[in-house]
Amino acid sequence: MVVRFTRNICVLAAGVGGAVALAQVAFANPVLNLPGRWSGPGNIHMTNGETEQMRCVATYFVEGNGSSVKQNLRCASQGYKIDAVTNLTVANGRVSGGWEERTWATTGSIKGDIQSDGFNLTIDGPGFTAAMALKTSNCSQSISITPRGNAVAKISMNLGKC
Repeated sequence: MVVRFTRNICVLAAGVGGAVALAQVAFANPVLNLPGRWSGPGNIHMTNGETEQMRCVATYFVEGNGSSVKQNLRCASQGYKIDAVTNLTVANGRVSGGWEERTWATTGSIKGDIQSDGFNLTIDGPGFTAAMALKTSNCSQSISITPRGNAVAKISMNLGKC
């Protein structure tokens, strides 16, 4: 049970990282401002009421006109470590791609729609699904992930680069 729970945290965080990159696309090509290092705090909220704080660093690489984004995400807390890579394609208001969580050698897919102030995504991986909402501005990103059927009730992050 502990290993499965830990894997789900890592899998969900990998999806988070990919989604962070996509939030910038909702504006007039702001994905071109995305390259670089973003960092900030986060929390893992458990269904039993416990909460654990974490720190995250995301590094972004943008190619072409912003239609291709690669993101590396590393998060750490007292009980968890995440090392994820996400490769995404952005086209016609849609987001799609894949992710790999290196700590657990787990992979999955990301898909969704870009909204005026961020986006809504579905993160899929082995044995789970999560909904994700992201709100963004030029200097900050607010992320909320809600897994379905998991010991984790919610994962939230606030990343900034300004």
